[in-house]
Amino acid sequence: MFAIDTHAHVFSKNDPCIATARYQPDYDASVSQYLAHLDQHHLSHGVLVQPSFFGFDNHVMLDAIAQHPKRLKGIAVVPYTITINELITLNNQGIVGARINLFGKELPDLTSIEWKSFLNHLSFINWQIELHAPPSYLVQILPYLAEYKLNVVIDHFGRIDPEKGILDPDYQSFLQMLDINQHWIKVSGFYRIGKFPENVARATQAFELLKAKGFLPKMVWGSDWPHTQHESSVNYSQAFETFKQIVTDPEDRKLILGENAKNLFYF
Repeated sequence: MFAIDTHAHVFSKNDPCIATARYQPDYDASVSQYLAHLDQHHLSHGVLVQPSFFGFDNHVMLDAIAQHPKRLKGIAVVPYTITINELITLNNQGIVGARINLFGKELPDLTSIEWKSFLNHLSFINWQIELHAPPSYLVQILPYLAEYKLNVVIDHFGRIDPEKGILDPDYQSFLQMLDINQHWIKVSGFYRIGKFPENVARATQAFELLKAKGFLPKMVWGSDWPHTQHESSVNYSQAFETFKQIVTDPEDRKLILGENAKNLFYF
């Protein structure tokens, strides 16, 4: 049976981080540890996501996928100047999408020739684009991406502002912008949208709002293991149990973990 964790990271404390990294791990999160978590929770497959502290150097993730190509796929971080041939090479190595992490960065000009070319390349090779951005950025970016035949995957419920909550006007605008034909939501990273137990309540409310909009077929789950910068407050089992607390219907959980993720990540 397919059951997929669509968001995790692997690294070691000895891997070189980029000079501008806002966070550098002081511990190991190995692929063998990750697979042990999948096995413990009866999950058949996983998707590795390139962490921001490695920049464009995806080799740690690629090495992990190469060891377990039938079980793992990846989302890379690449420069928007990358060539189509370089993207095809990554595609052949198990990469199925590109991540754009905009926390701590300026909003990119998606109308530039380079960005348009990049987005067309992603569409050509049938990759998804994964957005990790605050609601104030999402509401500006999504209209531009609507021009492209791309699956747009939005991390961590759309990163509800911990201070403003779900009633944040930008978050409400983001919810109104969602298009069932293009957008996917990751039911993940609940601990990044406020303090416990408020964060669980917010995540549950966001899930119910999305389900009411008919978005159940476009939601996937991710553990966000090893929960960087939140290691002391959450572990894999807690992340999985909280998912079951947020999504109470077993049939909804089965869809999110199985068919939805299988469709999005081409397992």
